[in-house]
Amino acid sequence: MPLFKRIFTMDTIKQCRKRLLPAMGVVMLGLFLYWIIHYRETILGSFRRVGVFPLGLLVVVMIISLYLTVSALVVLVRGKGYTSFGFSDAYHALNLSQLASMIPGGIWGFAGFAGYLWTKGISKVDSVVVIFLNTLIMLTACAIVGFSSLISILHPLYALISLLPFILLVLMRDRLDALRKKYYLDSSSLPSKFTLLKALSISFLVWMLMSFGFAGFVLAGNGSQAVSPWMIAGAYAAGYLAGYLAVFVPSGLGVSEGVITLILGPFMGVEQVLAVSVSFRIIHVLVVWCNILISVLLTSRAHWKN
Repeated sequence: MPLFKRIFTMDTIKQCRKRLLPAMGVVMLGLFLYWIIHYRETILGSFRRVGVFPLGLLVVVMIISLYLTVSALVVLVRGKGYTSFGFSDAYHALNLSQLASMIPGGIWGFAGFAGYLWTKGISKVDSVVVIFLNTLIMLTACAIVGFSSLISILHPLYALISLLPFILLVLMRDRLDALRKKYYLDSSSLPSKFTLLKALSISFLVWMLMSFGFAGFVLAGNGSQAVSPWMIAGAYAAGYLAGYLAVFVPSGLGVSEGVITLILGPFMGVEQVLAVSVSFRIIHVLVVWCNILISVLLTSRAHWKN
């Protein structure tokens, strides 16, 4: 058996995931706690200004967004013909890939994502296709919200340009599937055009909820401002996009907040925007980590039973 195949067997992937994920979780949780302690005064000040009810509502919005993100992945995987792939499978795949993505060098998030899909019986080729489609659709939806919300400082054409990769994908879907049949006979058909549009619609809703959740958080903590909610929402989406593309930074930490501050700082003050951005990141990371820990506990328990 070639060395590559010996290394990337299902058993090897399962064993690596069983050992590395808990250790990785401890390290990243430690860094996150250090980050909270370092910015504790800034965070507490923002939380006091916002109040308990808006914070609780924001957490609900984040949880709904997470579950919609999981639903979009289920739609894509089932669109590839893997009808047994359920909500819990997608939930764990996304959470564990989030954990892996916290290692600098964004490829680790994709590797963790692919590894989990392989253990669920999805072929390597189909796993790569699913990850590519999920990433493209997620970033497209993020860019649409970001650019359309920033039309006061960007040309509206940017919102349309952000749709071009997805439009090309839909238009070329049949041709791409023909190439798949020619070169990858053991792979399954690409999701239908309707499935792709459905996944994009769900992802767009995710980014509307997250971006306007951030806008509501900013306005709740800072009262009336001379900045529209649309612009604040767009700044958040643009910041996330920049942080995602900064592959050598764990989870875009610092990059996202820097872009948000760059956009909103001239209107609201740099220190104020940075404080709110960091506080929002803390809440989001806490929500994400709660779900990651749930996935780590459930999957580790299942592995030990096996």
